[in-house]
Amino acid sequence: MTDDRLIFEEKAPYLNITVNRPDEGNKFLDGMLVDLADRINEATEQGGFNGIVLRGVGKDFSHGREQKIGADGPPSNAYDARTRFMDKILNVYAAFRAFPSPIITVVQGKALGFACALVAGSDIAFASTNATFALPEMHHGTPPTLAISAHTKVAAKTIAHLVYSAEEIDAHHALASGLISRIVELDQLDATVERFLETLAGFDQVDIATVKKYIATSPGLPPDIASDLAGYTMATIKSRHNSYK
Repeated sequence: MTDDRLIFEEKAPYLNITVNRPDEGNKFLDGMLVDLADRINEATEQGGFNGIVLRGVGKDFSHGREQKIGADGPPSNAYDARTRFMDKILNVYAAFRAFPSPIITVVQGKALGFACALVAGSDIAFASTNATFALPEMHHGTPPTLAISAHTKVAAKTIAHLVYSAEEIDAHHALASGLISRIVELDQLDATVERFLETLAGFDQVDIATVKKYIATSPGLPPDIASDLAGYTMATIKSRHNSYK
């Protein structure tokens, strides 16, 4: 751990990551983005995890990013902007995709901007009944194309509404559009997540990784190719387990 504003804890078979800036709305600083991507990539290389659980301390999951230009001043050109600022965000999204097991977000209260994108980019998202989600960047003169790129699992019209209205949507809208997986009463959120983690802990890690990869790959394929991929994938897994029946 390089920054106590992000807490990393290994509790086999999970890596738990907690955003720990409740007084600042759990906003991410640039250094936290680097630490988050690096630690997830390390977990990918390390192996042995059935998942990563991402939470925020306090009443809200996260209000997104805290944008500070820093001592180097504003970017001098598009390349400078991309490498100094945008890559830090995109590297987090890439780390989410590359991690072989599910990334599980646990959302209470607000998930805004970058935080909404983290929820969208996760594989499983539990949200409390008081959770809300928004992409308010247009208010700041920023078309949120980076955040949109993390919303590939979310209905396109919901993405358009989030961006163009810049308004918060509730958990029921988020569930209907594929942004989250399940809604839970706030006082039952932790217990519900723990039951899910207990079940997931009993599954084989290769089987888990196979499902994540197939879910990520198959929707963009023609149906016959998706079926062929499913068949060959299942045959390979069954051969590995020696479990033809």
